[in-house]
Amino acid sequence: MNSQIEDGTSASQKETSSISVLGSPSEDNPAPHKVPREQLTVDHIKKIREERAQKRQIRRSSLISQGKDPDFPTPDLQFIERPLLDISHENSKGPTSPTIQATSNSLDVKIMTYNTLAQTLIRRDFFPQSGPALKWHKRSKVLVHELKKYRPDIVSLQEVDYNELHFWQENFHKLGFDLTFKRHEGKTHGLLVAWNNKKFQLDNEWMLDYDNVLAGNVISARTRTKNIALIISLNFKDVTDSSSSGVIVANTHLFWHPFGVFERLRQSYLVLQKIQEIKTCSKYNGWHSLLMGDFNTEPEEPPYLAITRRPLILTGSIRAMVECSLAYQYSKKRNGEESDQDDEECDEKSRGEGHSDQPQNPKPKSFAATKEEKALVNQLVALHNSLNVRGISLYGLGYGKVHPENANGSHGEPELSNWANTWCGLLDYIFYIEDNGSKGARKREPLTVFEENNRVRVIGYLRMPCAQEMPKHSQPFEGEYASDHISLMCQIRLFWGGST
Repeated sequence: MNSQIEDGTSASQKETSSISVLGSPSEDNPAPHKVPREQLTVDHIKKIREERAQKRQIRRSSLISQGKDPDFPTPDLQFIERPLLDISHENSKGPTSPTIQATSNSLDVKIMTYNTLAQTLIRRDFFPQSGPALKWHKRSKVLVHELKKYRPDIVSLQEVDYNELHFWQENFHKLGFDLTFKRHEGKTHGLLVAWNNKKFQLDNEWMLDYDNVLAGNVISARTRTKNIALIISLNFKDVTDSSSSGVIVANTHLFWHPFGVFERLRQSYLVLQKIQEIKTCSKYNGWHSLLMGDFNTEPEEPPYLAITRRPLILTGSIRAMVECSLAYQYSKKRNGEESDQDDEECDEKSRGEGHSDQPQNPKPKSFAATKEEKALVNQLVALHNSLNVRGISLYGLGYGKVHPENANGSHGEPELSNWANTWCGLLDYIFYIEDNGSKGARKREPLTVFEENNRVRVIGYLRMPCAQEMPKHSQPFEGEYASDHISLMCQIRLFWGGST
């Protein structure tokens, strides 16, 4: 008779009738071993459960210490979580204090901008250290997990793949968001704006094609960039007051090229001019206005200065940067004569086609510009100074109050929002667009003046990492960040209707 029938127990049953005793190898317990189930005592089982719980707690504590979510399924889908840093208004005095408190005519809103890294732009040689973190089936889950964690109310995404639009629609719908998406017909990726449909409803939308619009009706694009701006107007839900009952949101991605400073300066004028045009409509009188995205510019460079300063004055090395970029000649491929590729795929490595006298340094200390180049720069500066609006960087305004060691220079911006293989620094911003007439006494605290002039209270900032906190390898990377950019988010309180 078969031995399995004689004792009435199969081999598989015998295997499952024992249990591993867990524990670290030691002299008393050299290695984990299996104990038959019938030999287990109540104390033995209790010990095993305690050891397992201890291991789970150690792993959980380790993940928390790394800023990761211990409740997320697998380590490879983790990301470094960052806290929302609340800003203190304890020093607010006088008429400011009551104006910034929550009222029936106010709404707290979290605003996020995020370049999510288009999958169609990924080349392994651009991301040699990222490994499996580049795979969309992993990155996409981490990106959604990040949105669930931070729970923004308005989200501006750049580099959203058109062929993944259904993915974004499905996941934003699950989060209770509506969205709109636009792209240049020559690109495989575009811009997306999503909003919490319990707080907002879409009023209108516009797309601005930078290549096809003349700045001041005279200055054309110097090359085909295929960059756009997506602008929408959102009504506050359940608000009957017709005065200041919504927010205008502009999302953009400016030209990326190292010698594209003049073009970025032109594009920043165009998007500001379009926002101004919308704001002058009586329907949008008093609405709050935001401009955010990937501006491919640092705080010391002309486009940032052109958005935030009135009057705009370009001198010295800052002006040389713009004039030098005018002397650069782009290749025929970029202008669409020989290629239909995305602009990011036509990297001329700082040398245009067939031009031996190209400038080599995009940030020279000085530059011998021609008379025509100087006149063109003057013309564009004059256009910026003719605008009745300017941008206030929300991070630059108050981030130093919550994270002073990472608020740099006179602009007060964080150190970085991009951590790529070839370049690291700050490229992404959230600007509040205010009228030029909004001014305050110089001796008063800028944050206080801003809040009073614009009926806004800044509540907190999503913490941004310092360079010394970042790993040596580039992003994206498993368990760290899902893009080569890092999202920015600011929570603000918006007031409407009459005087707050």
